[in-house]
Amino acid sequence: MKLNDSVVALEPIVRKFRRDLHKIPELGYQEVKTQQYILDQLAKLQPDHVEKIAQTGVKAVFYAPGGAGVTTAFRADIDALSIEEKNDVEFKSTHPGRMHACGHDGHTAALLGFANLVAQHRNELKENVVLLFQPSEEQIGGAVRMVECGALENPKVDRLFGTHVWPDVPEGMIGLRQGPMMAQTLEFDITVHGKSAHGASPHKGIDAIVASAEIITALQTIVTRNVNPYEKALLTIGKVEGGSARNIIADTVKMYGTVRTFKDSVHEQFNERIHEILKGMELVSGVWCEFREVMHYPVLNNPRELCELILTLTEYDGIMVMDEIMAAEDFAFYQKYVPGLFFLTGVGSPRYHEPLHSDCFNFDEKNLLNAVEVYRRILGIA
Repeated sequence: MKLNDSVVALEPIVRKFRRDLHKIPELGYQEVKTQQYILDQLAKLQPDHVEKIAQTGVKAVFYAPGGAGVTTAFRADIDALSIEEKNDVEFKSTHPGRMHACGHDGHTAALLGFANLVAQHRNELKENVVLLFQPSEEQIGGAVRMVECGALENPKVDRLFGTHVWPDVPEGMIGLRQGPMMAQTLEFDITVHGKSAHGASPHKGIDAIVASAEIITALQTIVTRNVNPYEKALLTIGKVEGGSARNIIADTVKMYGTVRTFKDSVHEQFNERIHEILKGMELVSGVWCEFREVMHYPVLNNPRELCELILTLTEYDGIMVMDEIMAAEDFAFYQKYVPGLFFLTGVGSPRYHEPLHSDCFNFDEKNLLNAVEVYRRILGIA
């Protein structure tokens, strides 16, 4: 994708923004230093309005001269992950056990760079611009709280755009898909309560481990035996905790899982079948099963008109059409309220090929300029 000269000129500060932020990764709703960094950078640009929002988020507004009736928003997520970084770089995380392993430092740096461009051309704006720096995308869906706190109001947002760095998309390319692009997810906990007893007298207890093993096996049959094989769906139990000693019947086991689907009907099928399996295990084994929904993200669905806009603005240059992706993204919550488009910024290269959430994830910041370029074209500024 060909970059405008004004975008190319932003590379040094975008690189600095990203590396500064990479040093101070913070978990959801703990992004105090990150929030202050964003506020400090925005203060130099003097937006018409800046506010703290959703506890550790930031909202900035640039109003178009003459009071334009249309408002376009751009969103970046700002939180990090509970990962110990293994990269040997000068801008390595200074927070033990915390790392920007999902590229949110890059998203924030790109939006701050774009903020500089908007400030430079504020007298040319034909529409209001809202910049949203959102906390807690990784943990419990900070987008919901942003909406509840007025992120899309005052001024009322008419359309919204966001991006994610993506190592499976080659650098210099933009990944885009019309319609369902990223899966809805249900993250859940299941606690199986049994009765403890000595291993030499198992008949006096109710074994939560055995019951949990059967539950896990049964849950896997939902995809293979209940869901239409033409549908995209998966279920994973990624963590199991239980037991206290090798010779004690466990009274409690807790398992942590996730479901990914693209249709509400399939999601409901999963939900119903999980509860049926748990109820059945209670009847046959005597355990008591507790189900807790931790998080539910809807499907990320890109509207046709906004996809066509991006294709028109880019003239298909540097566009990679994506398959549906099983990863989830809470940008989808915004799409329930306003037309919104989400695209992927390619960062994959022979040098940088680690996947997202890897303790060695890294990328060349020059690729963030492609996101800034797309944003620039959306606004139509020089």
